[in-house]
Amino acid sequence: MKQLPFLVLLASAFLLYLPACSSGPSPEQQAREADQQREAERQQAEFRKGLPPVANPGRGW
Repeated sequence: MKQLPFLVLLASAFLLYLPACSSGPSPEQQAREADQQREAERQQAEFRKGLPPVANPGRGW
């Protein structure tokens, strides 16, 4: 019976911890990912500017 309070404490700590883990990325993580996305798009646009023009765009040949 001495283990019952410990198990109750452990179960309540687990139940409090579980929703915190599944809440998704933190605001800092979201901001970092958005910055990385913008940087990747900027690099792709810069790369496309350096490509030669396509004779027949959309034709696949």
